[in-house]
Amino acid sequence: MTWIGAIYEFGSLFSYRIPDFSSQYALSSPLPGPSTIKLALVATAIETKDVIYGEKVFGTIKNAKIKLLPPKRIALSNVLVKRLKAKKERKEKGFESTFGIRGYVHFAEPLKIYIETAIESGKIGEEIENLLRRIRRLGTSDSVVYCESVKKEIPPANAIEAVEALKKAEKNVLVIPVKDLNPDPAIKFEHINIYSKSKQPKAKVFVSKFYTIPILDQKQGKNWIVYEIGPRRN
Repeated sequence: MTWIGAIYEFGSLFSYRIPDFSSQYALSSPLPGPSTIKLALVATAIETKDVIYGEKVFGTIKNAKIKLLPPKRIALSNVLVKRLKAKKERKEKGFESTFGIRGYVHFAEPLKIYIETAIESGKIGEEIENLLRRIRRLGTSDSVVYCESVKKEIPPANAIEAVEALKKAEKNVLVIPVKDLNPDPAIKFEHINIYSKSKQPKAKVFVSKFYTIPILDQKQGKNWIVYEIGPRRN
């Protein structure tokens, strides 16, 4: 197994809606989930070459481990936004105006992402490194990123990994639900391929996991909060 680390700088504020939250009250996760990172690699592969290459990359990284080294300070703010959505009546065309809450995140410094691949060396490993360099957004269109560097590197002990279950209640820890790709062999590339013309049977493409982020301190106001991230306390 080989770990590859990549450093990303976000261009502006960004938003990752917490899974299962209403689009009208879309609070944001402070960090991208494992599925967001993996699908960003697949999307980059398709944009770089073609759908066949995207399928190849999907098979390589579907079950890969993901770890994050977050910035030391993360700011979140919730703002009132005006939204346009399709009218409820199917026969009516156009949109109707509504309002909602959307959470936005700002990092004080770059985010470091680590991905473990089963490739020790060779062409595939180099391809994953090149794709990590080419990523220009992580998830939503407002999550524009620039890759500063990529290299083979083992994650530090304080890197964060999504877990399937919370073993015990921890103090001074922020728990955030996220999604990862279902490791079930029945889940194929066609289940996530938006370019596919064939209709796939319903399947559980994603599984729920959690980030547990150690918090040293926090300051907050009416619609904002700033977290100071630190090493996990024993």
